[in-house]
Amino acid sequence: MIKLFRNIRRNLLAEGATGKYLRYAVGEIILVMIGILLALQVNTWNESRKYRSLEIEFKVGLKKDLLRDKENIGICISNIDKKMAAHDQLIKGLPIAYETNKKVLDSLFNFLIQPLISFFPVSGTFDSAISSGNTSNFKDKSLIEKAHYLYNSKYPRLVYNGELVDNRNLKIRDLYVHELRTGEIGHFNSERLNTLLDDIERANFGNDFRKSIFEETLPLIDEILNTP
Repeated sequence: MIKLFRNIRRNLLAEGATGKYLRYAVGEIILVMIGILLALQVNTWNESRKYRSLEIEFKVGLKKDLLRDKENIGICISNIDKKMAAHDQLIKGLPIAYETNKKVLDSLFNFLIQPLISFFPVSGTFDSAISSGNTSNFKDKSLIEKAHYLYNSKYPRLVYNGELVDNRNLKIRDLYVHELRTGEIGHFNSERLNTLLDDIERANFGNDFRKSIFEETLPLIDEILNTP
């Protein structure tokens, strides 16, 4: 093709057809520009198709991760509910019902001061997309904003709160090594009863708040899951 154009220019110059040559040259420039624009358009189309495919892949992976997170959050909330119920029964049952319901109350106390079920989000899809830089080319900006808020604000708050509660419960557990080893609260006088009730209250402190953070997070997860 290039050789053909070169021969045409040479023939026009040899014939002294300067006007025709100039018109031909302008036409040739226009053709080249059209070719460049078409190439750019094809490249843009290919890039757009590539990022569209990556965005679909991102959404599928993100939703799989969030479904696992939602399941784990449900398990965590159930565990918190059981601990709060154990707290209520212990507060009401000690010391009056201890002698008649000793095994149940011992078991509830043991359960209450056990560590919470930890929550760690599944973030592989989100982390991979962010590190690649591909999200800046995704069309669904609203989804990206929600995912950023979830992974960079909501989830860190949940993990941090869980660590605080666990650290507090570990300190309480250290005070009741004998009770945990024997499986019994044992006998207590009024002073020890007050201390025990205070520690039961400390062990339960924060559970309701932690549950509320989980429940506040679930609607955001559902919004992302319902994204087309």
